Amino acid sequence: MESFGLVEGMPFILGEDGSYDHDLNRFFRAAPTMGVRSLNSLRAYARDIVVWLRFLAERRDGKSLWAVDREDIAAFHRARRLSSPTHRISAQSWNRSIAALDKLYRWAVEEKLIDKAPFTYRQMWGRTTDGGTVGIAANMAREAGSRKRNTRFLSLDRYLLFRDVGLRGRLPDGGEDPGWCGRNGERNALFAELLVTTGLRLQEGSSLLLAELPALDSHPDQRSIPFPIAAATAKGNKGREVRLPLRLLRRLRDYADVERANALDRYGLRRRWERIEAPLMVASHDRRSLRLDDQPSSPIRFNNLNPGERGRLIHRQSREPLVLWLTEGGLPMPMAAWEAVFMRASARCRRFGLDIDVTPHMLRHTFAVHMLTLLLREQMAWLLEERAGRMSPAYRRLIGDPLLKLQRLMGHSRIESTYIYLDHLDECQALIDAAVEQWGLDVSAASVAA
Repeated sequence: MESFGLVEGMPFILGEDGSYDHDLNRFFRAAPTMGVRSLNSLRAYARDIVVWLRFLAERRDGKSLWAVDREDIAAFHRARRLSSPTHRISAQSWNRSIAALDKLYRWAVEEKLIDKAPFTYRQMWGRTTDGGTVGIAANMAREAGSRKRNTRFLSLDRYLLFRDVGLRGRLPDGGEDPGWCGRNGERNALFAELLVTTGLRLQEGSSLLLAELPALDSHPDQRSIPFPIAAATAKGNKGREVRLPLRLLRRLRDYADVERANALDRYGLRRRWERIEAPLMVASHDRRSLRLDDQPSSPIRFNNLNPGERGRLIHRQSREPLVLWLTEGGLPMPMAAWEAVFMRASARCRRFGLDIDVTPHMLRHTFAVHMLTLLLREQMAWLLEERAGRMSPAYRRLIGDPLLKLQRLMGHSRIESTYIYLDHLDECQALIDAAVEQWGLDVSAASVAA
């Protein structure tokens, strides 16, 4: 695969006749050097480009990808944004597709595949972090009225319904469902709890290795412990540290000792390791690194192993996968399988009349909104303690800003990505009202003293 320049997990596009456009697929290999480093983002780009190719084939007489002009973009806009409601996409979806095409055609101009991009640009000016100005070529095909972010999250009671009814197969009243024939309900519920209590992305949570889990007795006096997320599994290769509740760690260890061990028994009986393509045989490992059979003297840190490589790690002697989450048959659980689990669980909830549709990423948003609520409550309590003279301002400053705390926990590179959660706090208005009331009391007290 590497001899063709392909990278595991990176998308490529074939024509309807099975042809392979070398230049188009070279774009995907170049995209990480242009700021598109997430494989999920690359796959989204590929889907949008495929839609564009189909439009050219069906509506523009099979016009070549490299021969389009502004008229083709205008026709694409009419078909996608001005058609009947059943076929019309949102402004947000339109802007996402334009972002993909803009990146593709700017690259094609630089590579001299085309003379100019099929877009109209307007020069705009923005400020840099050091107070200077920088010119920006704004793509005029973008629509200004789209929502910047659609952040969906769950209240605690709706999360519990999703977990118990959708994943565990219970009835809405909490009783056992005699018609439930699903399997792995406890494993699936535990995975959901991992995401919703840590804010991990699907890619990060699904690619954990059993060896990465801390020992249970390493922090006996704490309710949660710091847990490093490997950079190669994180978005933008930016590792971070999250807090792992000890009660959750105990449940993860129980899963490894019972359900995962049973899956490994079935795996061994059926010699399932023979189904793992291009396995990476591990000679030995500790909690931070491993040694491969073909490179016994060169340890490889877990931090540098991406999700695809983690799913191929097999212990040389036991032939067991090193990844934490396994299928019922003992094979590594792929990300797509988790997405299917959540889709089936959501469909089950809807069959009981529950308007619940949950994706793994929604649990990350759920963690963020509820964590920010708790951090703001803490901050308000500290302010009251400081006002009463029971805490010094220096200590409060040492504790830090709630938004900055959440930014670190979520792994956001920009604080603006964290701001979006402020709009979803149930008690945000109550906090504002309390601050306004306290400000009024302060002003009144100052007036009386004067």
